[in-house]
Amino acid sequence: MAKRPNSETITAEVGDLLRADILSATWPPGSRLSVRPLSERYHTSTTVAREALAHLAGDWLVQLKPNRGWFVTDLNMVELSDLTELRCRVEEFGVALAVERGDLTWESQLVAVHHVLESTPRRTTDSARRISSEWMAAHRVFHSTLLQPCQLDQLVTLSETLSDLSAFYRQLVAPTPMAEARNVEDEHRGLLDAALARDAALTGKLLREHYGKTLAVIAASGAVRSDECLAA
Repeated sequence: MAKRPNSETITAEVGDLLRADILSATWPPGSRLSVRPLSERYHTSTTVAREALAHLAGDWLVQLKPNRGWFVTDLNMVELSDLTELRCRVEEFGVALAVERGDLTWESQLVAVHHVLESTPRRTTDSARRISSEWMAAHRVFHSTLLQPCQLDQLVTLSETLSDLSAFYRQLVAPTPMAEARNVEDEHRGLLDAALARDAALTGKLLREHYGKTLAVIAASGAVRSDECLAA
């Protein structure tokens, strides 16, 4: 007789499905996430759906608004810019440690995950104007592997959380001309080469430029509210 999965496993599985849907822009930022429809969508109980939402709130992907319910996080441009700056500073420190502490096994892993990223189509087969979930997953693994030898799990976790916060905005702006013209493959290749050369300063500089370009694409698209909207 097969062993039934425990509640934590089920909640984690539903949380992963919900995370993937949010990052693929199934719901735009600010959308309400009602518990019962989510439980029906993922074929689970309302309790599990609520627990999955609470878990993603800890990762800042959803927000619980008093007396209103759960919503997909809706950042304004100032908040997104500040979080990008936080990510840059965190990863500049992390990658300096990684370059110093990484061994040959890390180098091999980094080359391998970069190969997967470079070999994975960035656009979906059904729509060339959307980023594929496979590419997004490979992208997350590449950036996490880049930092892994820093030996600070908290830093890597924070970096992944900050990455997810911008990921669903990248999906929203994927069809824009500025996004389509960007050569992300060259940016990742540059990061790989700098890390393998053990050049911490250059790797940190390229990371900042990489995230800065993402922020510029999002800002140019108009998909994110400006701070002026908040004052209106």
